[in-house]
Amino acid sequence: MKKIIVYLLVIITAAFTFSCEENLNPYGELNNKYVLNCVIRGDTTFQSATLTGAYQAANFDPYSNTSDKTIHGATIRIWSGNDKVAILKDTTIARPAGNSYQSPYSVYYSKDFQPNPSDTITIEAILPNGQRLKSSTLAPAQVAMSSLSDAQIPPNNKNYLTFLWTTDQKDPIFITRLGIYYYKNVNGVKTSNIAVVPVNYVQYDNQWIPNYPKPSSEQGLSVDMATVSKAMQLISGDDPAKSNYTILGCILEVLSLDKNLSTYYNATARGRDIYSVKLDETDFSDITGGYGVFGVYMRTYKVAFFNHSYIKSFGYIPGLEEGKGL
Repeated sequence: MKKIIVYLLVIITAAFTFSCEENLNPYGELNNKYVLNCVIRGDTTFQSATLTGAYQAANFDPYSNTSDKTIHGATIRIWSGNDKVAILKDTTIARPAGNSYQSPYSVYYSKDFQPNPSDTITIEAILPNGQRLKSSTLAPAQVAMSSLSDAQIPPNNKNYLTFLWTTDQKDPIFITRLGIYYYKNVNGVKTSNIAVVPVNYVQYDNQWIPNYPKPSSEQGLSVDMATVSKAMQLISGDDPAKSNYTILGCILEVLSLDKNLSTYYNATARGRDIYSVKLDETDFSDITGGYGVFGVYMRTYKVAFFNHSYIKSFGYIPGLEEGKGL
């Protein structure tokens, strides 16, 4: 009787152990899955894409993998209509020192493709094993800067900057960057720099922390002049040699995202407000036959100039003729 009980305990323990191992194993059977990522830029003819394969790490840490899973020898092409086609070439780029991957970084690229606004853009990758990955999207519509946008800094009769634009795109998402362009003279050598102007600054621990604009559907940007002035002050900081800084002008960049990139942003945004918390990662893909992200963005500029008296109030040197931007 005791032997039977012992045997039963051994069987139950073995079954329980096997069951626990099954439940704790996060891996299933590894399938051949491929990831194609490509974001088409509307302001250049240079486009790039990456094509990789899924892998299973030897332990629970995915970053423990040191083997590059890039798929080589694939045929990747992008096209718009019947007459604008580009075939991407496979090339390698040296990785920065200290990178966990020992092999060079692999990328597909083309120097001969630039989309037009509102064009239908398609990408297709044919792998060496014959598998096909594909996606299409509509390039964002043209963005037109409004004549009501401020063209000089500071503006007349108000203490804030306003930039407005219009587009025919449905449900657009915009990313904006307002930058102050300037030269810094270091031992007679001028270096070009950009000071990005945030929406506002928050003082924390004797430091000014910038709060940059988030992607938004708003067709406009407003920045308080106090924030612009703070950005101007921080250009030189504690450097007493203010005359080593030459201020050129200010440029607003507006990136308009296509539907794919807008959906990707909405699906992966960490939180909508200070009360929202995202507890899990969102799987997003717009690639047929695999995974990844394919999208297009267009870039629009608005140039504004600084009044010389405003530049000189910081001790800086005006770099452009009065009343003219970059």
